Amino acid sequence: MLVTLTIQAGLIAWLVHEHRQRKQAEIRSRNAGEELANITRLAAAGELSASIAHEINQPICGMVLKANAALRWLMAEKPDVEKARGALRDIVSMGHRAADIVAGVRAMFKKDTNAKVPTNVNTLVDTVLAAVRTDLQSRGVRVETQLDKTLPAVSSDPVQLQQVILNLVVNAAQAMRTVQPRVLKIQTNRSVSGMVRGTIEDSGVGISEANRERIFDPLFTTTSDGMGMGLSICRSIIQNHGGSIWVAPAASRGAIFRFELPAAPAELHYDQAA
Repeated sequence: MLVTLTIQAGLIAWLVHEHRQRKQAEIRSRNAGEELANITRLAAAGELSASIAHEINQPICGMVLKANAALRWLMAEKPDVEKARGALRDIVSMGHRAADIVAGVRAMFKKDTNAKVPTNVNTLVDTVLAAVRTDLQSRGVRVETQLDKTLPAVSSDPVQLQQVILNLVVNAAQAMRTVQPRVLKIQTNRSVSGMVRGTIEDSGVGISEANRERIFDPLFTTTSDGMGMGLSICRSIIQNHGGSIWVAPAASRGAIFRFELPAAPAELHYDQAA
């Protein structure tokens, strides 16, 4: 009897000990989870602030350069009013672009699933090329486009999707700074699986195989002045639209970035698309 009671007492003590250990483990796990969530929130906030700075810095720098050029043309012995007027138009365009970026960031925090609208990808490509035409010309970049006029619309946030195309075009131009010739090829078509595909190809220095595996990682960059956020943002936007984005080496040299998005329902025609 005494042995039985001793065994029972020992078993009870062991169960109490195990219960306490389990409770302490749960508390530690909960605290670790809260700490991890806090770190994740801080990292997300840092990533977002870096991305906003990266995206808005481009049009602001462009506005400053254009404004200085306009002042020089107006203060010349023979003021060149036409060139100054053109620079002012570019400043207005860049200001609208900065505002669109802010609007896009604000839209990312809204949970309104109706924010996406039928969008013509070809129209977005034309808009981006119009915005950067002067810059590309000054860099000596030749642009070749092959846009499928029968391309169906996609359901998207057009501001965010335009940012993806703009980022890929700007990156392509930067990749060709040290080479000749500088050729930027942009193509839209429909993939075998029916997805809407956009292709941006450059004749630059290319991307090594090791870097291709990491090119879309946050904070990874192959340039000394890059922040490593642009392509990460592009991937997030494309994935949030139900699509995918990847990079491959070009046939001769340079890189090819492709993204695919699901086509909008057939009843959404181009007369509705942005």
